[in-house]
Amino acid sequence: MRRLAALFVLLSLLLAGCGGSSSETATPGSGASAGASAGASAGASAGSTDAAAACPTTSTKSFAKTRFVADVGGAAFLVRRYIYQPYQAQKFQKGASGRRLALLKAAGAAAASVKLLKNASENAKADPTLCKTVAGPLSSLTSTLSGLTSSLGTGSFSPALVGGLGGAVGGLLDSTSKAGVEVTEQPTDL
Repeated sequence: MRRLAALFVLLSLLLAGCGGSSSETATPGSGASAGASAGASAGASAGSTDAAAACPTTSTKSFAKTRFVADVGGAAFLVRRYIYQPYQAQKFQKGASGRRLALLKAAGAAAASVKLLKNASENAKADPTLCKTVAGPLSSLTSTLSGLTSSLGTGSFSPALVGGLGGAVGGLLDSTSKAGVEVTEQPTDL
Protein backbone atom coordinates (compact mmCIF):
# COMPACT_ATOMS: atom_id res chain seq x y z
CA MET A 1 0.00 0.00 0.00
CA ARG A 2 2.86 2.38 0.81
CA ARG A 3 4.52 1.68 -2.51
CA LEU A 4 1.27 2.41 -4.31
CA ALA A 5 0.85 5.64 -2.37
CA ALA A 6 4.42 6.73 -3.09
CA LEU A 7 4.02 5.89 -6.78
CA PHE A 8 0.75 7.81 -6.93
CA VAL A 9 2.23 10.90 -5.27
CA LEU A 10 5.22 10.79 -7.63
CA LEU A 11 2.92 10.44 -10.63
CA SER A 12 0.74 13.35 -9.52
CA LEU A 13 3.80 15.56 -9.05
CA LEU A 14 5.04 14.67 -12.51
CA LEU A 15 1.63 15.40 -14.03
CA ALA A 16 1.44 18.73 -12.26
CA GLY A 17 4.77 19.72 -13.75
CA CYS A 18 3.93 18.68 -17.31
CA GLY A 19 2.33 21.13 -19.66
CA GLY A 20 2.06 22.26 -23.19
CA SER A 21 4.05 24.99 -24.82
CA SER A 22 3.02 28.47 -23.82
CA SER A 23 4.45 30.15 -26.89
CA GLU A 24 1.97 32.39 -28.62
CA THR A 25 1.72 33.10 -32.29
CA ALA A 26 0.53 36.54 -33.22
CA THR A 27 -1.60 37.02 -36.28
CA PRO A 28 -0.75 39.93 -38.53
CA GLY A 29 -2.53 43.08 -37.42
CA SER A 30 -3.58 41.69 -34.05
CA GLY A 31 -0.89 43.53 -32.11
CA ALA A 32 -0.37 40.55 -29.80
CA SER A 33 2.95 40.51 -28.05
CA ALA A 34 4.43 39.42 -24.77
CA GLY A 35 3.50 42.80 -23.31
CA ALA A 36 -0.12 42.45 -24.47
CA SER A 37 -0.24 38.98 -22.95
CA ALA A 38 1.05 40.31 -19.64
CA GLY A 39 -1.49 43.12 -19.85
CA ALA A 40 -4.25 40.58 -20.42
CA SER A 41 -3.14 38.66 -17.35
CA ALA A 42 -3.14 41.75 -15.19
CA GLY A 43 -6.43 42.96 -16.65
CA ALA A 44 -8.21 39.67 -16.02
CA SER A 45 -7.53 39.91 -12.31
CA ALA A 46 -8.40 43.60 -12.05
CA GLY A 47 -12.06 43.26 -12.99
CA SER A 48 -14.46 42.32 -15.73
CA THR A 49 -14.43 45.75 -17.42
CA ASP A 50 -10.64 45.86 -17.42
CA ALA A 51 -10.49 42.23 -18.58
CA ALA A 52 -12.78 42.95 -21.52
CA ALA A 53 -10.54 45.85 -22.56
CA ALA A 54 -7.41 43.64 -22.33
CA CYS A 55 -8.90 40.84 -24.43
CA PRO A 56 -7.60 40.33 -27.96
CA THR A 57 -9.78 41.22 -30.93
CA THR A 58 -8.70 38.14 -32.87
CA SER A 59 -7.48 34.74 -31.78
CA THR A 60 -3.80 34.88 -30.84
CA LYS A 61 -3.19 31.14 -30.45
CA SER A 62 -3.92 28.26 -32.80
CA PHE A 63 -6.89 26.12 -31.74
CA ALA A 64 -7.40 28.11 -28.52
CA LYS A 65 -11.07 27.10 -28.16
CA THR A 66 -10.33 23.44 -28.86
CA ARG A 67 -7.53 23.38 -26.30
CA PHE A 68 -9.75 25.22 -23.81
CA VAL A 69 -12.57 22.68 -24.22
CA ALA A 70 -10.20 19.74 -23.76
CA ASP A 71 -8.57 21.23 -20.66
CA VAL A 72 -11.82 22.26 -18.94
CA GLY A 73 -13.48 18.95 -19.84
CA GLY A 74 -10.60 16.98 -18.35
CA ALA A 75 -10.55 19.10 -15.19
CA ALA A 76 -14.34 18.81 -14.76
CA PHE A 77 -14.15 15.02 -15.05
CA LEU A 78 -11.29 14.75 -12.54
CA VAL A 79 -13.04 16.97 -10.02
CA ARG A 80 -16.34 15.12 -10.33
CA ARG A 81 -14.92 11.58 -10.39
CA TYR A 82 -12.11 11.76 -7.85
CA ILE A 83 -13.12 14.59 -5.51
CA TYR A 84 -16.84 15.39 -5.54
CA GLN A 85 -18.32 11.88 -5.86
CA PRO A 86 -16.09 10.35 -3.13
CA TYR A 87 -16.94 13.33 -0.91
CA GLN A 88 -20.66 12.69 -1.39
CA ALA A 89 -20.12 8.98 -0.68
CA GLN A 90 -18.34 10.02 2.55
CA LYS A 91 -15.06 8.33 1.55
CA PHE A 92 -13.08 11.16 3.18
CA GLN A 93 -14.58 10.60 6.65
CA LYS A 94 -12.27 9.31 9.36
CA GLY A 95 -12.63 5.54 9.64
CA ALA A 96 -14.09 5.13 6.13
CA SER A 97 -12.93 2.13 4.14
CA GLY A 98 -10.34 3.18 1.55
CA ARG A 99 -9.98 6.70 2.98
CA ARG A 100 -6.23 7.00 2.39
CA LEU A 101 -6.45 5.95 -1.24
CA ALA A 102 -9.43 8.26 -1.80
CA LEU A 103 -7.48 11.19 -0.31
CA LEU A 104 -4.43 10.39 -2.44
CA LYS A 105 -6.54 10.21 -5.58
CA ALA A 106 -8.26 13.47 -4.64
CA ALA A 107 -4.91 15.20 -4.12
CA GLY A 108 -3.62 13.96 -7.48
CA ALA A 109 -6.84 14.94 -9.23
CA ALA A 110 -6.78 18.39 -7.65
CA ALA A 111 -3.16 18.97 -8.72
CA ALA A 112 -3.81 17.77 -12.27
CA SER A 113 -7.00 19.86 -12.45
CA VAL A 114 -5.16 23.00 -11.36
CA LYS A 115 -2.64 22.47 -14.16
CA LEU A 116 -5.41 21.86 -16.71
CA LEU A 117 -7.30 24.96 -15.56
CA LYS A 118 -4.15 27.10 -15.81
CA ASN A 119 -3.71 25.85 -19.38
CA ALA A 120 -7.39 26.60 -20.05
CA SER A 121 -6.93 30.11 -18.67
CA GLU A 122 -4.06 30.79 -21.07
CA ASN A 123 -6.15 29.50 -23.96
CA ALA A 124 -9.15 31.57 -22.88
CA LYS A 125 -6.99 34.70 -22.85
CA ALA A 126 -6.03 33.97 -26.45
CA ASP A 127 -9.64 33.86 -27.69
CA PRO A 128 -11.77 37.04 -27.73
CA THR A 129 -15.08 35.37 -26.85
CA LEU A 130 -13.72 33.21 -24.04
CA CYS A 131 -11.59 36.01 -22.63
CA LYS A 132 -14.62 38.20 -21.97
CA THR A 133 -16.93 35.55 -20.51
CA VAL A 134 -15.08 32.86 -18.54
CA ALA A 135 -12.24 34.67 -16.81
CA GLY A 136 -14.08 35.08 -13.49
CA PRO A 137 -15.46 31.56 -13.00
CA LEU A 138 -12.22 30.00 -14.28
CA SER A 139 -10.01 31.90 -11.84
CA SER A 140 -12.45 31.17 -8.99
CA LEU A 141 -12.38 27.42 -9.63
CA THR A 142 -8.58 27.43 -10.03
CA SER A 143 -8.07 29.17 -6.69
CA THR A 144 -10.54 26.84 -4.96
CA LEU A 145 -8.70 23.78 -6.29
CA SER A 146 -5.32 25.25 -5.34
CA GLY A 147 -6.53 25.64 -1.77
CA LEU A 148 -7.87 22.10 -1.80
CA THR A 149 -4.57 20.74 -3.12
CA SER A 150 -2.63 22.34 -0.29
CA SER A 151 -5.11 21.18 2.37
CA LEU A 152 -5.14 17.61 1.03
CA GLY A 153 -1.34 17.67 1.03
CA THR A 154 -1.43 18.09 4.80
CA GLY A 155 -3.80 15.13 5.17
CA SER A 156 -6.88 17.18 5.93
CA PHE A 157 -9.53 18.93 3.94
CA SER A 158 -12.28 21.47 4.40
CA PRO A 159 -15.74 19.95 3.85
CA ALA A 160 -17.09 23.37 2.87
CA LEU A 161 -14.39 23.73 0.22
CA VAL A 162 -15.10 20.30 -1.28
CA GLY A 163 -18.86 20.82 -1.08
CA GLY A 164 -18.61 24.03 -3.09
CA LEU A 165 -16.74 22.41 -5.96
CA GLY A 166 -19.90 21.11 -7.62
CA GLY A 167 -21.31 24.63 -7.86
CA ALA A 168 -18.02 26.10 -9.04
CA VAL A 169 -17.67 23.54 -11.84
CA GLY A 170 -21.33 24.02 -12.79
CA GLY A 171 -20.85 27.81 -12.91
CA LEU A 172 -17.84 27.47 -15.19
CA LEU A 173 -19.66 25.11 -17.53
CA ASP A 174 -22.67 27.49 -17.62
CA SER A 175 -20.39 30.41 -18.50
CA THR A 176 -18.78 28.48 -21.33
CA SER A 177 -22.22 27.48 -22.61
CA LYS A 178 -23.31 31.14 -22.61
CA ALA A 179 -20.18 31.94 -24.60
CA GLY A 180 -21.29 29.44 -27.24
CA VAL A 181 -18.70 26.80 -26.35
CA GLU A 182 -20.09 23.46 -25.23
CA VAL A 183 -17.77 21.63 -22.84
CA THR A 184 -18.31 17.96 -22.07
CA GLU A 185 -16.38 16.00 -19.50
CA GLN A 186 -13.36 14.20 -20.94
CA PRO A 187 -12.80 10.87 -19.14
CA THR A 188 -9.28 10.72 -17.73
CA ASP A 189 -7.86 8.03 -15.46
CA LEU A 190 -5.38 8.67 -12.72
